[in-house]
Amino acid sequence: MEAEVAVVGAGPAGLIAAREAARRGAHVLVLEEHEQVGLPVECAGLLSLRGLRAIGLRPDGRFVLNKFRAAVFYSPSGLQLRVEAPEPVACVVDRHQLDLALADMAVSAGAELMLGRQVRRARVKPGCVELRGPWGSARAELVVVAEGFRSRLVWQLGLRTLDWRRVLPSSQVEIRAPGLEDDCVEVHLGRRVAPGLFAWAIPLGDGRARVGLACRGVDPRRMLRVFLKRRFGLRGVRTPYSGSVLVCGPIPKTYSERALVVGDAAGQAKPTTGGGVVLGGMCASIAGRVAAGAVREGDCSEGALRAYELAWRRLLGAEFSAMLKLRRLLDRMPDGLLDALFKLASELGLPSRVHEVADMDFQSSLLRNLPKLLLPRPG
Repeated sequence: MEAEVAVVGAGPAGLIAAREAARRGAHVLVLEEHEQVGLPVECAGLLSLRGLRAIGLRPDGRFVLNKFRAAVFYSPSGLQLRVEAPEPVACVVDRHQLDLALADMAVSAGAELMLGRQVRRARVKPGCVELRGPWGSARAELVVVAEGFRSRLVWQLGLRTLDWRRVLPSSQVEIRAPGLEDDCVEVHLGRRVAPGLFAWAIPLGDGRARVGLACRGVDPRRMLRVFLKRRFGLRGVRTPYSGSVLVCGPIPKTYSERALVVGDAAGQAKPTTGGGVVLGGMCASIAGRVAAGAVREGDCSEGALRAYELAWRRLLGAEFSAMLKLRRLLDRMPDGLLDALFKLASELGLPSRVHEVADMDFQSSLLRNLPKLLLPRPG
C-alpha cells in the first residue's frame, strides 16, 4: 500500500489536511483506527460560524443543530454577565455529521479513506515513511499525524508531545432542559463548579441540551452530577467520562523529516476553552498545502517542511500565546477576585459592547480592544 501523503486520523484536522493535499493533486491515503468516521464523539460541538467558513464548511450544513447569538457567564457567586450580538455568531454541531461532511469533501477531492486501520508505528526510511499496524503496512513520501492528543507517533518521530499536566478530564451528558433559551449558551465559572476550567450548557434547539464540564484534580463525573443537581434539579443522572480538554497550547515543534503534526496531536486547541476544531483545522489546511507542495517538488526534508510551522505560527502563534497567558491567569485567580471583576464589568457596561470586538476564535481581539470598550461612546 503506497501513497504520496499518508494522513493518520480521520478527525477534522486529518480530513482537512487530506482535502487540501488532494485538491492540489497529491495521492492521499487517510488511515483511521475506528470503523466509522466521527465516532466516538468526544466534543461539546460549539463552534463559531466564522470559524466554520474558515475551514471550508457552510454554516447551514446538515451538521448544524442550533445557532446562538448570546452567552451568559456565571461568576462563582452567581453574578451574571450576558453578551449578545444582533445576529447568530455560533452554532452547536453534530460532530459525527460534521466529520462525515469533511470526509465526503476529502474523498471527492481524490483522497482514499481506509477505516479500521490503527497505526502503531511510524518509521522514517530512505525515501519514505513506513506505517505499520495490525492490518499490515503502508508507505508514503510524507505523513501527516492527526491521530489526536493520545498520539504515539509524535514521539516516535522525534518530537516532544503534549504537556499532560494541562490535559483536563471532562464529562458531558445530553438532558431535557426546556427552561434554557434556545439561542443562548451558559458558561459557569468557579472552583466549586469546575476547578481549572468551567461548566457549560448548550441548547440543542429541541428542549434538550449538552451539559458538561472539565476540571483539574477532581472527578469530572462527580462534579457534573453536583452541577446538574444545582442548576437543573436533576438527580441520579448517569455521567460517563467522555473525553479530555487541552489547555496546554501547541507543542514546541510540529514538523520533522517527512512528517507534519496537526490538530490535537500538535496541541492546536484554544488554551482558554479547549476548542480545537477551528484553529486546528486552519493549521491542517496549511499542512495539506505544504504537504502537496513538498511531494510535488520531491523535497520532504525537515528544512522544506519547516514552511508549515512558519505559516501557522505566523497566522496563529500570537493568538495561542495570548490565550495561554490568559488561561494561566485564570487558573491562579481566586473566586473572590473573579466575582469582583464580574461586578466591575457590569458597572462599566462592558457586556453590551463586547460583541463589537470579540471573536470566539481570535480571543486576543477582546484584550487588544479593551481600552476602546472602557471609553465612553461619542455623543
